[in-house]
Amino acid sequence: MIPDDYWPTPRGTFEERRRQYLAYCVAESQQKRTGFGSRLAFFSQIARLELDLPVDETPIREGIAYVDSRDDCCDFAAAGLLRMLYLYDTSPHLAPDLTAEIERCLLDFKYWWDEPRGDNHRCYHTENHQIIFHADELLAGQRFRDHTFSNSGKDGIYHIDHALHLIRRWFDFRVRFGYSEWLSNCYFEEDLLALVNLHDFAEDAEVRRQAKLQIDVLLYEMALHTYRGVFGSTHGRSYPRFILGARGEGSASTAKLMFGMGLFNHASLGTVPLATSTYRCPQILADIAADLDAPMLFREQHSLNMEDVPGCGLAYDSLEDGHLYWSVQDYTHPTIYDLAQETRRLREIMLYEDYQARYDQVLNWQEQEFGEVVDRDIDCHAMTEVHIQTYRTPDYLLSCAQDYRPAKPGYQQHIWQATLGIDAVVFTNHPGSDDEMSRPNYWAGNGILPRAVQHENVLICLYHLPPDDAFPFSHAYFPRAAFDEVVERGAWVIARKDAGYLALYARGLDGVRWIDDRELRAEGADTLWVVEMGRQADWGSFEAFVEAIASSEIGCEGPAVRYVSPSQGEVRFGRRDPLVIAGEEVPLRVPWRYDNPYCRYAVPESSTPPPCAIRRGDDELVLDFAPRW
Repeated sequence: MIPDDYWPTPRGTFEERRRQYLAYCVAESQQKRTGFGSRLAFFSQIARLELDLPVDETPIREGIAYVDSRDDCCDFAAAGLLRMLYLYDTSPHLAPDLTAEIERCLLDFKYWWDEPRGDNHRCYHTENHQIIFHADELLAGQRFRDHTFSNSGKDGIYHIDHALHLIRRWFDFRVRFGYSEWLSNCYFEEDLLALVNLHDFAEDAEVRRQAKLQIDVLLYEMALHTYRGVFGSTHGRSYPRFILGARGEGSASTAKLMFGMGLFNHASLGTVPLATSTYRCPQILADIAADLDAPMLFREQHSLNMEDVPGCGLAYDSLEDGHLYWSVQDYTHPTIYDLAQETRRLREIMLYEDYQARYDQVLNWQEQEFGEVVDRDIDCHAMTEVHIQTYRTPDYLLSCAQDYRPAKPGYQQHIWQATLGIDAVVFTNHPGSDDEMSRPNYWAGNGILPRAVQHENVLICLYHLPPDDAFPFSHAYFPRAAFDEVVERGAWVIARKDAGYLALYARGLDGVRWIDDRELRAEGADTLWVVEMGRQADWGSFEAFVEAIASSEIGCEGPAVRYVSPSQGEVRFGRRDPLVIAGEEVPLRVPWRYDNPYCRYAVPESSTPPPCAIRRGDDELVLDFAPRW
């Protein structure tokens, strides 16, 4: 194994970090990768080419075979091969026959679901796949302008025009609605792969400009929600290896390269392009990531709800507008159900998992509770409008997707997380499966989503499950060994990491128990979790924090909780009740895309939004999203 080198505070210049990362990838290229990772291992060879070193052809040929297979995610490999071709086709380290094989596989590729040949049993339609397929098509069309593509029977000019139309719409949707795969510590990397390729190689100047703007946006959002190199926020989509501690985060390498904090952990699909690109992170974004002098509150909104579509100038029966709805993944919402079925029929698209049993369970559960079905908007994949609150201090970060689709089936949505260090992270979920490959599974995502809310340093999370659920409990990931001190007082587990403090309260029908050194389980269909964060600067000592928490009042009245927080005062919340702090109702939704000390920017109402100004002291970054097509 290659030893990690975690930096909790900024170090080095960008060029120093870039050379270190490329060297890391060269070293990694000597390691054998298995499974899915082996099919993309050739990204390490891009680093070798950047350093003018000989390559190992084997992983590159495996990448070509992956593109030829048309298996799911092969568009990632096509993007890497295009980057290799654009940057290094004259390199003495790429043999002519290997270059010819890369060109051949790109000319044979199927670039979108509307092409006539080949099956569609792979994912085209999620937010990250859309822009990767479109960027791949544009760059291939430019590269082979006068060639005929064997799958479509069209020439490169056709593919350029086809891709440009879809790319422009994708940019428009991101500006207006943000990222439905919000703050994803894995899929942001795939977005970066496509965006950096467009920034570096698109012939259209406005495509290059819009690509740079979206790279800036992704890094801005990462900077806000990063704590010492850990992308410790709520995530629209994630996987176990990215949330069980932060050493495996897909975004860790990007954080270290761009912000000087984090660690290099693999040849990331986003970081390799950034390390070989002309793009440079604006200094203000790196400064925001490192801005840990005082507590700060960040609030933002992303995505959209299907019922709001008519007010956005979109149609429920438009196959082209359906691209947006499919990127939100609310496939079974009643307003677009017929359109989704028509899209599946025309494009022969299949979803990989069968969730009908879960949907039937939830609909039956509604009938039992309410005497009728009260809500058919239960697609587990849906990443609809989300309102995020993140509270970052010098000693911890707490983040939550506020009141997000409670009691609906979940997929990969990571609802809340407390972060005190690269290993010291805590969150809860309701398991959807004990199969590591399932989505949701034991740790990532939720079988049934909770109702969770946060106010600065205090968070309450309520789980309400069907009575016949296969996993009749919720549980916390709480790695005790990652903390300097851990004490238990009644139903409270209270921990310290450096100068940051965390208190976690759990209540379940049949009690709460440790399963092992990282899992704390609350049994029962209705469970409660309360989080209070603190730090030495506020409490003077860990002992004082422990005593204040242990002596605090907390109790439940049916599905409602009353907690007298030592820092916030009386907190009231319930399954159907608002969040009330010290007698005043706290709004859980905000009308802003960004509302934080650096920027307050309204959710755009049209395709020609005003500029977004990000300010820190005397520094300013203005994002002018208005298109110039």
